Amino acid sequence: MIKDDIQKAIFQALKEKKETDLKALRFILSEIKYAEIDTRKELTDDEVVLLLHKEINKRKEAVTYFIKGKRNDLVEEEEKQIEVIKKYMPQELTNRELEKIIDKILSSTAEKNFGRIIGLVMAKVKGRTDGRTVSDIVQKKISPK
Repeated sequence: MIKDDIQKAIFQALKEKKETDLKALRFILSEIKYAEIDTRKELTDDEVVLLLHKEINKRKEAVTYFIKGKRNDLVEEEEKQIEVIKKYMPQELTNRELEKIIDKILSSTAEKNFGRIIGLVMAKVKGRTDGRTVSDIVQKKISPK
């Protein structure tokens, strides 16, 4: 499980005195625990991946604000934390792989509703790509040429 891997990585970061890694990993583990308390159940790996994806997005947003505020020290720290979190994410799909999945879904369903197609694709890829990329590709595929 991803949660177990994160706990092991925390101990490793403690031994190696990697402060940035330790900070990011502890925060992620606390977010996982809060989510488990909220839902009153242990999170599955898919749910943890969604949580990690949200945390990466939060940090990317923070980076844009830090750049605007000319806080390069904080930009660097956030980017390092993003890299630490990405280690626990499944490998992202390439656009070509994503297009194959979308083509398969489009050919197997008569559905032409944009929102429903996005839902089907997102259920299939489960956190291995972001919604904006899926939306852009689906839009190109179903829009009249």
